[in-house]
Amino acid sequence: MKIAVIGCGWLGLPLAKRLTDLGHEVYGSTTQDSRLKELSDCAIQGFVYDGLVHDQLPAFVKACDVVILNFPPSRSTDYAAQVKDVIAQFSLKTKIVFTSSTGVYQDLDGPCTELSPISATHPVFLAEEVVRFSARKFTILRLAGLISEDRHPVKYLSGKQNADGQKVVNLVHREDVIAVILTVLENEVWDEIFNVCYPAHPTRSAYYIAQAETRQLSLPIFAFSEGLGKEINTSKLLQRLIFTYAHSL
Repeated sequence: MKIAVIGCGWLGLPLAKRLTDLGHEVYGSTTQDSRLKELSDCAIQGFVYDGLVHDQLPAFVKACDVVILNFPPSRSTDYAAQVKDVIAQFSLKTKIVFTSSTGVYQDLDGPCTELSPISATHPVFLAEEVVRFSARKFTILRLAGLISEDRHPVKYLSGKQNADGQKVVNLVHREDVIAVILTVLENEVWDEIFNVCYPAHPTRSAYYIAQAETRQLSLPIFAFSEGLGKEINTSKLLQRLIFTYAHSL
């Protein structure tokens, strides 16, 4: 397949590499000209897109079979409009994978499924709506907090005062996210929304103290309040894709 990855950063670049390894023709965007050689060295046909000065995609990208939208809302003044503009540049036959966030759910205590209450004005949910009503086949992946061996939130919590120690964690390893995307593409799973989150949910205090000890970091200090927070449920993904998470927390 011809696949465009819009956003070849911390998640997008290893995903694009995996896709090229599998024999796909991969096009990948970066916001910096200086990174084009890095993409080329990975057999990725790179191009510059930042949604600002560089807002138009090259003609050779627009005929892709699949576009994976993997750029964050942080640099956009209107994320939904930016997503809409990107999608409009592709054929109606182009399928969409959109990496969303479990942050779109309301902050309510208890299990959180794909049908749980949404924060309707959340910029990422507004972008989801653009994808859903784009007249193209799509799959939306609501990702929990992303971790990897080289990127873990305990580094930012180490030695600091932290609230809500009793709330549960909702995390997922980058490699499992990549595996989910590959499974969606391989099995042609479209017009679905999935939570992507490791199914174990220890409390923040227990988990991050253990992680700090493992990494020999200063222990975080937690305060406790009421409520366990939301617990992202991933049962739909496990059953629909017959998926098994390979990387524990």
